[in-house]
Amino acid sequence: MGAANLSASAAVASAVTITHRMILMSDPATAWDVSSRGEAMRMISEKMDAATQGSLDAAFAVGRLAINSATGKMSTDDVAHGLLAIGVAAARPAARRARANAKRLSRT
Repeated sequence: MGAANLSASAAVASAVTITHRMILMSDPATAWDVSSRGEAMRMISEKMDAATQGSLDAAFAVGRLAINSATGKMSTDDVAHGLLAIGVAAARPAARRARANAKRLSRT
């Protein structure tokens, strides 16, 4: 998935997820419900997992760019594409989680 598609799908999925979670967590009837607390804990752990995975993926992309640049055969376009690949690699786990959450929360 390209950078533009990744960004757009993550934005839509995030809006859906935030909307569902705001409704769930702002309802006073379910404020002390186990499912609401479970969703809050899930929200935090998913963000930490996605950040960790994104950091690792970005580090591997940096390594690939460094190895490719060591050959001395890279053009300026290759550098730009490599930097974009680092950003996409860093954002992909969070976008994947956002899409999965939007799908899961839309079913409930």
